[in-house]
Amino acid sequence: MKRATFSKVIGGLRALQQPSWLPADQNYPRLLALGAAAPAKEGVYAIWHLGVRPQWLRIGATANLAAALTALARLPWGLVHQSNGGLFVAWAHPPKEQQPGIARFLAETLKPAFQDMNFALDMAFSPEIVPLPFPLPPGTRS
Repeated sequence: MKRATFSKVIGGLRALQQPSWLPADQNYPRLLALGAAAPAKEGVYAIWHLGVRPQWLRIGATANLAAALTALARLPWGLVHQSNGGLFVAWAHPPKEQQPGIARFLAETLKPAFQDMNFALDMAFSPEIVPLPFPLPPGTRS
């Protein structure tokens, strides 16, 4: 029988503790339908639209997901993309100190169309923030 090395055991434990995308075990909700029903706590979010040419629209980290997602759903680009197969959202609750780095990693990896837009409810993306690898939302093709 093979013995597990210490590093493999620790790696396995870290994988178990890794926050996952929500909502788990169900379809991702439409942004307009979710709104204030989102958790009013901090987290990282990903917004995309489906349609003929699905596209990532925005990645962010915020202190209040419910407030941020409600406001994002009302922005002009959000309203325009509702007709492109609908806007969908997923979120995760990693530790607060990791959220800016995770959001930066996801934004650099997925290249959302409206990432450069200033949004007051998001945590700031400064050049000093180190990107922290995080699992891509399920269904993402890398």
